[in-house]
Amino acid sequence: MKGPVEFKGKLNGLFMVVDENVEFDKVLIYLKQLLVKKGDFYKGTRIIGLNGVKYSYKQKSAVEDVIVEAGLYVESLEPYDDQKKRQKPSIVVNEIAAEKEDTPKVEMPEAEEKDPDIQVESSDQNQNASDVNTHVHSMRCDTKFVYGTLRSGSSVEFPGNVIVIGDVNPGAEIIAEGNIVVMGKLLGFVHAGSAGNDEAVVIANILKPTQIRISKFISVPPNDDEATYNMIPEKAYVSDGLIKIEKCH
Repeated sequence: MKGPVEFKGKLNGLFMVVDENVEFDKVLIYLKQLLVKKGDFYKGTRIIGLNGVKYSYKQKSAVEDVIVEAGLYVESLEPYDDQKKRQKPSIVVNEIAAEKEDTPKVEMPEAEEKDPDIQVESSDQNQNASDVNTHVHSMRCDTKFVYGTLRSGSSVEFPGNVIVIGDVNPGAEIIAEGNIVVMGKLLGFVHAGSAGNDEAVVIANILKPTQIRISKFISVPPNDDEATYNMIPEKAYVSDGLIKIEKCH
């Protein structure tokens, strides 16, 4: 019988096809068993997409962990569209031709708001808070401001920098292609440099996330509930292939 997960091959790798009618936990268990059974066959293979279901960021992260543990390489867990990939060269040519006539105006997508108490604004420039600019790396991308506390279940995803004027509670998540700055307590899940930027940083007045990712690097801070919060901002960054945390001076 066919299982809930199938691998289909292309010249540049494999993409996964998942049955949308099967619960995520069962899919994850089947995937682990499949990769254990055929680990030698798939080892070293590049995964280039995931079709059939729409998973959350955390679910994709769990799938990625299983795949990487089995010795495969994850290039993408976004939907794989072979037709789109074949048409890509002509699209690039059209964009170049359009630029000769007029410079197109690019509008950055807004992240979905899941909490009515959270106000989100975007700016076309990195804003001028001096204590933030001292530590945030200069990037040519927009900045999204989130006003209010991100509660459990809230999610913000943005192709630039994200600045939260408030707290990020456990169970909330922030995914940004740029830097992440929290002007309060960071206790949830964050992923800075999500598009592969190793230079991205995470800064917070209290930096105690459940998990922190910068580019492809992952760190889970120790469980030190008895620690005293001193409200001295800290910065997380990548150095020598590891996520390191230091106080902001």
